[in-house]
Amino acid sequence: MSLRLLFLPAFLLCAFQALAQTYEPGLLVRANGDTLRGEIENGFWVEPPTFIRYRPSAASASQLFRPRQLRAVSFTNGRYFSYEALPIDNAAKTEIYDLPRGNYFDVIIDTVLADVLLDGPVPLRRVVRNGVTHYLLRGANQPVLDLSERKYLRFTPNRTWVVTDGNNYRNQLSLYFNDCPDAITAAQAAPFTAEGIVGVVQAFNKSCSADRQPTRSLLPEAKLRRNVSFQGGLLAGVRYNRIESASLMLKGPCVDCQPHPFAGLYGELFQPSRTVAIYGEVSFSYFKTTLPILAAYTVRIGDYRALLGTARLGIRRFFPMPHENQLVLGMNYELNKVMNASVDTGYAPEKELGFGSQTLLPGLELGWRSRRLTYVLSGTMYDKYGSGPKAIEKQFFSTNYVVRANLGYRLSGNPDAVKTSKAARP
Repeated sequence: MSLRLLFLPAFLLCAFQALAQTYEPGLLVRANGDTLRGEIENGFWVEPPTFIRYRPSAASASQLFRPRQLRAVSFTNGRYFSYEALPIDNAAKTEIYDLPRGNYFDVIIDTVLADVLLDGPVPLRRVVRNGVTHYLLRGANQPVLDLSERKYLRFTPNRTWVVTDGNNYRNQLSLYFNDCPDAITAAQAAPFTAEGIVGVVQAFNKSCSADRQPTRSLLPEAKLRRNVSFQGGLLAGVRYNRIESASLMLKGPCVDCQPHPFAGLYGELFQPSRTVAIYGEVSFSYFKTTLPILAAYTVRIGDYRALLGTARLGIRRFFPMPHENQLVLGMNYELNKVMNASVDTGYAPEKELGFGSQTLLPGLELGWRSRRLTYVLSGTMYDKYGSGPKAIEKQFFSTNYVVRANLGYRLSGNPDAVKTSKAARP
């Protein structure tokens, strides 16, 4: 019986392997021209992919490719990326806190895996850089045209700075297709969206290209099925509390220098590209401390024990590693709530005791993810409960800390996975 239990974790790991990451049929074209057909991990990228994970079949080990090692990446029923050198205006900004004073340009040739929206006489690519969308057109015998969102701060005669829209894409398109009246007409009414820019290029293809017909559009395939993805599961581990007493009479000694088991639930909200997630958890453990209690005009030292509820919120960053593994780095803040407290002296303390508060520095964590399992080691510094005003450095650093080692197991399925419909019965 015990031998079977030893094999149970390995069995569960293999059984759920296919659900851990989102692989879809597709092909890669390597830089040397070789074509690899199989399955590609879909990262639901918004900005250009920085790596591609590929495997020949579901039973094969995966391989990591960098963009410079590829010419193209194509999903059978989805997006198509082409590795190209494109002039991208890095001065284009849209965030209010990052707007430049004045409208200027900083065009740099960059090689990226660009989203292919159209091929044909005028290829159209989409690249998102620093949250700004760029549409890049390459007309025959013309330089590449970069149409990008852009805002800037304009100085007015009233000596104030005003946010101004600097995206002049309609005039840029009209000049680019100046020998095609239908394209100019379409440009004047087109919104600055993928559909709008595709419509202008297709108007040129239909009326002014050599073939006089629109080319195949990859716009439906280029749309993201979902921007974010939620996953969650169980976690359990050991928590070591290095906490000093809250009483001034017992200043200095560590009163809870021992490990405590804990368990709870966690959730991760993955952002586009699936390399960053907003992380949250709720867990429960026990803790104890020692404090003096006034009883019958005498002071007794009592052991204060309680259930500790912990809520954490933070950010995790995932880095690809070989064989479906990921390195996890994170930071977080946590809040604690003391519940079901008891004192072994038989006398109640004068007030309910808290656990303490985290310093201003976030807790740090380092982990390793292998399919559904996540191993994490984390540390958090704590201020001593009940202390008064402190020097600035003591608001960041403390001799009180909590170290945790835990294992997380993902219960939820993968919402990014494509659901295959069953064949209809005759």
